[in-house]
Amino acid sequence: MQSVWSVFKLTASALVWRPVRTLQFTGLPSLLACAVALTIVRIGFQFLAAGPGSGFNPYGLNAAVAWVALDVAVAALFVPPAARATALSAMLLLLIVAELLSNGLQIAALYLPAIAARLPAQVASTAIFAAVSLWWIGAMLAVLRTFSVQPRLAVAPRAIGLWAALLAVSAIIPQAPVFVGPNFNVATANWWETLHTRLAGPEQKTASAAAEAAPVQRTQQALLQAQTAALAPSTKGATAIYALGIDGWDDEVFLKELDGGLAVLGNALPIRGRIVRLVNNRTTLQSVPLADRRNFAAAVHAVAALMNKDADIFILFMTSHGEPTGFGLKPPHGTLGELTPQEVAATLNNEGIKNRLVIVSACYSGAFVPPLANDDTIILTASDAQHTSFGCAPERDWTYFGDAFFRQSVRPGRDLQQAFENARVLIQGWEMMDRAQPSNPQGHFGPALVAKLAPFFASPQQSAGQ
Repeated sequence: MQSVWSVFKLTASALVWRPVRTLQFTGLPSLLACAVALTIVRIGFQFLAAGPGSGFNPYGLNAAVAWVALDVAVAALFVPPAARATALSAMLLLLIVAELLSNGLQIAALYLPAIAARLPAQVASTAIFAAVSLWWIGAMLAVLRTFSVQPRLAVAPRAIGLWAALLAVSAIIPQAPVFVGPNFNVATANWWETLHTRLAGPEQKTASAAAEAAPVQRTQQALLQAQTAALAPSTKGATAIYALGIDGWDDEVFLKELDGGLAVLGNALPIRGRIVRLVNNRTTLQSVPLADRRNFAAAVHAVAALMNKDADIFILFMTSHGEPTGFGLKPPHGTLGELTPQEVAATLNNEGIKNRLVIVSACYSGAFVPPLANDDTIILTASDAQHTSFGCAPERDWTYFGDAFFRQSVRPGRDLQQAFENARVLIQGWEMMDRAQPSNPQGHFGPALVAKLAPFFASPQQSAGQ
């Protein structure tokens, strides 16, 4: 018991960078207990990081134990042999404190608005790592001075060398997590896997991507059915409005724009309870069906089965990168694809969907106008068929078109043509300031659908309550 107290006494003094002058040495049992404690703490944080739906990986246990064992073996080279068990025990306890500090400060940086607003996540992480590393080097310097008669400056290189050696261990050892989250990517699990992925030939990369995509593909039908089963049916004698929102690319800006755009439309038109979302984003793999050609056709078919196709209205809102040939599709673990304007038009036509509002936020999206334009269709695009649109950087909340149209122009009581013209003027001003080539957003307003939507915009209170 006295030896255990010695370890805690040494650790407590080291926390504030103070050595201990009189200390009883401890033995192997204390060192083993501290090693087990550090292993448990590290596994616990892996469990929290994996999040809901995580799976147990038995190989991760071997990696966690090996990591701590290698830490101890490497650190033993830096401490005096006579005090090795005591010094290493204190070092392991200080590593536990460092883990708690690092993760606690990371959480604080995420949830304190003043910090989150001023510091990007990467900058905050780097600052936290640097601060905790500096504190830990000072704490270990106090431990080493406890067992040395040398002055502080003479011992400092050993403390810094120990920190660098442990950092190298954590970077080089082939770590595998004990708990694997739904978005875990083995290619980035550690330096070995990253190097293997980069050096792998095309066949190996294709096989790896297919293996990662297979579990996701098996859930697609169930995820889509869950969404369509929750849709409210068409109401006899009234005009129901259904919406299909598509985030085509695995970049955060498109997911933010999809959610924001649907929310704005929901404030202007009665689409609540009648929305289907298809999303290509690694954060939604377990909860939302992917945006691919098969799911697009299936979603349109499911919505069409519920609609009164003569009376009801179908909204298709798509946001992604684009090419002159179509709308880009890039799932997290899949291959690139696209939805062509002709395929979209054919799918809607084959399902007999008559009244259509189509909004495409993508480069070259004006290509969607000719195949879809008729008296019963309104089409709004972020650009014409020959030019790019702007504002799709991952850190943004909206593209230029989404910001101008949804965030600043769509309002209850303002019809779509007024909103589009307002957005077009805003975009022209932004592009002039950026000295960018004009994107030329396109709008086609089929008179029959304009008339059909007019009552919703003429009476904001009525449309919001439907």
